[in-house]
Amino acid sequence: MWTSLIKKLPWRGILLTAAVTGVLYGLYHWGYRGGHSDAKRDGDVALATLQSAFDTYKTEQATRENAALRAWAKRYQEQVAAGHNAESGYLRQVAQLESQNQQLKENIHDVTQRWIDEKGKSHPIECVFTRGFVRQYNAALGYDNASVDSGLSDATAAAGTGTGAASGQPEAADAGLRDSGVSQRDVLANIIDNARQCRI
Repeated sequence: MWTSLIKKLPWRGILLTAAVTGVLYGLYHWGYRGGHSDAKRDGDVALATLQSAFDTYKTEQATRENAALRAWAKRYQEQVAAGHNAESGYLRQVAQLESQNQQLKENIHDVTQRWIDEKGKSHPIECVFTRGFVRQYNAALGYDNASVDSGLSDATAAAGTGTGAASGQPEAADAGLRDSGVSQRDVLANIIDNARQCRI
């Protein structure tokens, strides 16, 4: 019975179907694996290319940034060196001016005590600076509200005699022509100090 059933089966169709199914399965399996391998290979190549391009970009960017940083550091060092040079030049100039001013002040006594006429005779210096002169001198230096009694400057204190009118009282008409008590020595010392400020 089984044998007759087995003999009645369409073996040719079954074998043909099995063969076609096997071939299709083989083709699918081969195509899937081959496609997967090809896709993986192509993906790996593309990824490697992209990674290489990215690495190259990062290397070039790092090189550019390092070059810019080195250039900035060099400029900074040059500016620092220029600043140090300028400072040391300024300090040298100040020291030189201080030395010159000290020498000038040491000579004030020699040039403000006596004078010699054409015959070689020595005379004491009698130079009177009026209160009006000192007031004008102070105003020229920017001490507009400074009185003669307050002097020419804070540095030299070329003060007057203090014989003028008391504060708040009107001055006499000839008060500006009275002796201020300021000497040539005071004026010269003040000029030396002011010249130093102008030359620094």
